Order: sequence, then structure tokens, then C-alpha cells
Amino acid sequence: MKHRPSYYIKAIAATAALGLGTIISGAEAAPLNSWVGTWENSSSTGLQQVRVTKRGSQLFLSAEGKCTPTNCKWGTVPAIAFSPSGGTTAASDTDIIMAAFSPGFATKTVILSGLSRGSISVRTLTDFTDASGRNDYTKVVRLRKKRRVARTDPPVLATRPDLPFQEDCISFNPANVSVGKRNNRWKLLQGSMWMLDAGNKKSEMDRAKQIVQHYSMNKQCFVGRGNPSLSYWLRGGNAPTGALPGEDCVGINPARLGIKPVNGKFTITSNGTHYAFVAPTRAEATKVIQTIRHYGFTKSCFVGRPGASMKYLRK
Repeated sequence: MKHRPSYYIKAIAATAALGLGTIISGAEAAPLNSWVGTWENSSSTGLQQVRVTKRGSQLFLSAEGKCTPTNCKWGTVPAIAFSPSGGTTAASDTDIIMAAFSPGFATKTVILSGLSRGSISVRTLTDFTDASGRNDYTKVVRLRKKRRVARTDPPVLATRPDLPFQEDCISFNPANVSVGKRNNRWKLLQGSMWMLDAGNKKSEMDRAKQIVQHYSMNKQCFVGRGNPSLSYWLRGGNAPTGALPGEDCVGINPARLGIKPVNGKFTITSNGTHYAFVAPTRAEATKVIQTIRHYGFTKSCFVGRPGASMKYLRK
């Protein structure tokens, strides 16, 4: 029997409760390549965009939800394609694609179905994980495939090579960041989404807000969830640069990072001796090093120690 993640089990139970007829909407299966592309919502509410991509034999799904002033990107995650029977393959006959996102405050299981005449049905099952007490819910939208437009202008040269790894980031507007209490705990918020938790230490969340707005950070990123091996923040897709008075930072050398197995885990060292980060697997430790080198981070910084409520990196 294949091992499936918990979101898969929840989604199957939910689809069974709702009835497969409401998911598939009578549409026939289609080759997997027919699903590949960008699908957009013409309305101003709910899920705004999904993108299906293939890399070799692997399938990925990206999604964007409605936020103000710009959409919230949920990141890119592995996806599963299902065929209508055991006698066919997803490559030739796909009628459902499923993936789960964790945008910081909930698990959002996204189910694509009903491919017909250039549109698909997308059901999102939201399971809140932030102890906010909000009710879980499901929502269905119809998305249309984005047409490719031929470009006539010359290509723009990239200022940095493509990412050598899959990135897990949440976009937000730094101008809308606030500090508030949720369930008697001080948190860094944007709207209903909370990004950091400092318990009873309001001063740490005030400092975190100051840092986010000082550097104009607009992406919160992770290597590993839910206890990430690395938390980092970006400004317009780049590393924050400069300094802020009173920062608690230590230097790291991107060129001299190494991996040491210690007590069943993998420690990332800087300059051969300084223990900088810890990962549960060698693959995740390697991704930590790739991330630091890609962005050229040279400082690892903290708000509150020990048990920092915010960790960030900068140049």
C-alpha cells in the first residue's frame, strides 16, 4: 500500500462527503499535458491563479490567492495526478490533480477537475492550523487557461541565475504588517494571516515589524516545514541589504559552509567550526547551503535569544 501524506487522506474524505459528481462535473479525462499551463480566475475573489508544470516525471502545482494590493503566492508544491481507472495512466487520462499548500495559517488542499473547453474546476479545502478558532471550509471556482502571447520585444537578461532549488515562500505587503494578539499570544500579522508568534513578548513582535518595514521585506520563505531548517525573508526577490541599529547578527561565510552529521541530524557549519543551522536530512541541509549561496547571505540575525521569535538573513 502506498504511503500518502495526511492532506491526501483528508482530501479523499472530503471529496467522498461532497460527492465525486460535484468534483468532476461530468467532464471526461484528458492527457496530462492538457492540464499543463496557467489557469486564471476572472473574478476578484477567491483563488486567483494556478499553474501546472512538469519537470521530467514530476508534477508541480503553484497557486495564488486574493490579497491586497497584490495576490498572495502560496508557493510551488509537488502534485498528484489521478486517472479514472486502474487500467489507464495519468499521462494519457487525467481527471483529477491534487496538491496541498501551507501558507502559514492553514493547510489548503487544491483539487483540479472538470477540464472542458479551456477551463477547469478548482476546489480548495481550507483547514485552519493557527488555533484561531475559524471554521474549516471549501470553495469552488472556475478558471480559464491563460493564452500564450507571442513576444516581439528582445529577451531581458537575468541578473542572477535561475534558482537551483524549489522555493517555499509566502508573499505579503510590508505596509500592511501589524502586531496583534491572537489567543492571548502576540503575533506579527497581515490581515487574518499571522507570520510570527512571540508568546507574551510584544516587544519582540514590535521589533520584528520594524525590521520587516525597514528592509521592505515582502516574502517570508522556508526550507522545511513545520520546524524549518532555515527561515529567510526577501525584498523583491533579493536578499535584504544594509543594517539596522541594535541588530543581533552573526557572520556567515557562504563560500565556507559544510555539513556534519551530529546525533542523527545534519549540522551546517560556517568556516568549519561555527554551528549555524541544523536540518533533519542531508538533502535539506544541502538546500540550506544552496539558498544561502544563491542569495549571498552573509549575516544570520535574530529577534530574541534563546528561542528567537524571528530569524532572518541579510547581506
